Amino acid sequence: MRFSALLFILSQILKWASKFKPAYRSYIGSIHKVKIMIKTADGKRGRLFVFDNGTVSSKSGAHHKYDAAIVWSDAATGFKVMASQSDAEQFKAAAAGKMKLDGMAFFAQWFNDGTKLVM
Repeated sequence: MRFSALLFILSQILKWASKFKPAYRSYIGSIHKVKIMIKTADGKRGRLFVFDNGTVSSKSGAHHKYDAAIVWSDAATGFKVMASQSDAEQFKAAAAGKMKLDGMAFFAQWFNDGTKLVM
């Protein structure tokens, strides 16, 4: 539940930033259309983030088509690492096999870099 709530809050923050933070608006305006999924490995929880010419939208659920996905081994790990906002924690999770990337890694990195502009 906390993981899904965190993803929803993140979607609201990114939507807000796309309207009111010029640096973020410029950053996401540089890409035509990309879909980023953050989900659990079991597919029970997730959210799709859609970036399209400077706008942000999102959809709940883990079964949408995407260009890149950040896949967490479980919701508790995803919540803990994402809430920490720590690159070191993300690296540790990836090294331990608790976080994996699917699809174009470039887009996942682009998403993480953009999120840092907002947080």
